[in-house]
Amino acid sequence: MENKTGKPALLAGRYFKYAIGEIALVMIGILLALQVSNWNELNKDQRLEKRYLSELILDLQTDSLSISNFVTQSDLQKDYKEKLIDIFNNENNYSEDSLNIYFNYQWQMSYSFNPITTTLDEMKSTGNIGLIKNSDLRRSVLETYNNYEVHINQHERIYNRQQEELWKLLFSTVPHLYAGVYETKEKVDMVTVITNFEIQNRINGNYVIAFNEAIHQLQEWNSNLIKGIREESKKLK
Repeated sequence: MENKTGKPALLAGRYFKYAIGEIALVMIGILLALQVSNWNELNKDQRLEKRYLSELILDLQTDSLSISNFVTQSDLQKDYKEKLIDIFNNENNYSEDSLNIYFNYQWQMSYSFNPITTTLDEMKSTGNIGLIKNSDLRRSVLETYNNYEVHINQHERIYNRQQEELWKLLFSTVPHLYAGVYETKEKVDMVTVITNFEIQNRINGNYVIAFNEAIHQLQEWNSNLIKGIREESKKLK
């Protein structure tokens, strides 16, 4: 009787151990599969992050070229405005050619900054902005592009509005203004132009100096973000 009852109990114990072992193997298999899946997903996210950072740099470098051109022109415009003001105040001698250059830079210049937002737009639309793991860098990206918008909607708008007012004044008071620019037979009497009080006042308030500072700030934001992205990209290699 003892042998008859002992064998089933022994077999049941063995089956139980086998079952536990099989369950353990299944659980280990599931955990390994989850780990592999997580690892693959992490690698996928890292590859995507690298691509986004690389493409952001390309976008920002394109912006940098535009901004650098703006800086060059704005620096000249600012410098020539200061020279014109000296002439207004009879503090500087000048030639007719110089006077034309100084004056033309005040009314002929206009700016239209159109930043490249292709990569940022994709990251936002797909919800992938969080793939930039460095929170400080992610914040810098968003702040820089926000500063771009502020520059366009505030500084650039104010500057261009001031330019429009100057254009209206010039074309209503200065005959043959374009003729003076394109060297046709009609010449502009620049001495008469710069002694016009309204024109002097409009040039004094044409937002050139403040806009020049804003463009340099724009260049600094762009440069700092490119530097930050490059540093982060090196860590991901």
